[in-house]
Amino acid sequence: MAGFNLKDGICDSRQLSDDELWSIFSFIFSSKSKNDTSYKFGFLKAILDNLYNVDNNLRLSFDKLFMKFTEIYWNLILKYKLRQKALTKDNKRTYLEQIIEEELINNKIITEISFEALNDNIKLFICHKIKMKCKQNVVGALYGDTHGVFYSFSKKEEYIQLNPQVFTFLSKHKKVIEKLNYYEWAKFLEKVNDNDTTQCLLNKLDYVTKRNDLSVYRQILYDEFEEKHCFYCGKELNKTNIEVDHFIPWSFIKDDNLWNFVLTCSECNNKKRDKLPDEKYLDGLVERNRLLIENNTNLVKNELSTYKENKLRNIYSWASFNGYKNIFLPNIKTVVGVKL
Repeated sequence: MAGFNLKDGICDSRQLSDDELWSIFSFIFSSKSKNDTSYKFGFLKAILDNLYNVDNNLRLSFDKLFMKFTEIYWNLILKYKLRQKALTKDNKRTYLEQIIEEELINNKIITEISFEALNDNIKLFICHKIKMKCKQNVVGALYGDTHGVFYSFSKKEEYIQLNPQVFTFLSKHKKVIEKLNYYEWAKFLEKVNDNDTTQCLLNKLDYVTKRNDLSVYRQILYDEFEEKHCFYCGKELNKTNIEVDHFIPWSFIKDDNLWNFVLTCSECNNKKRDKLPDEKYLDGLVERNRLLIENNTNLVKNELSTYKENKLRNIYSWASFNGYKNIFLPNIKTVVGVKL
């Protein structure tokens, strides 16, 4: 199905087995699926990284998808110096590379700056330009490669709507699909780049959207909501011993969400690392999020706009299904007055 030039795509909602869905992925990652650029891999990553930001109808806006898409390529192109298509005689870059390099000059931005560190207005402007260009082909191309099964889309209303079967399938097999996507993406990039820029490609692809500065979340939870004790062990926190933890590990979620953040002492955060907390802490996070919602500030409304208790519980289960079997329990023997 040639989907790249469609204005709208209607999802084929017939019942599919897991074997049939895996066969579609086999096609996406095979030589039969033609790729002049790396965009298909980047767009699939943008969907996977936004998987738990869908609304109640399993919709994702183009704005949300292409913000992630832009961040991915900003770092791949500028930080890692990776071309996104084979070298041509006239050394012509992809439109995406041209847009990023043009805005780099227009805004006098140094090449080394991360997308995370850009001014919000500049981020939005660059994202809009990339969205308007890439939505013309990228959204429909992946729709066509997945035989119209994965999502519906509307270029006019600017959204994709995931097939419920596919949403569950992606959640159950998220880590495997990510690794397959990274592997084929890395193979493509190796073909169109020299050896010096392709070292440690799989790690670069995995961490291309990892945030380092989580101070805004620490401020929200500590200052505004007065979370003054470690979520796990109950130890009193102070501003010299306070860290922000992804309750469900970032390596699974691949996004930063207030509903998934808790404040911890450095000892618990260092010991937990990439583990799931014991399930008894899940009820505590559900209750904490209920209190955040009751606060009803605009910031919380925005951060928790797609949050649902059952979604959080499902994500916890899907993380376990995806291999997060090491469970974290803090040492609380010496802590007085801890409520578990």
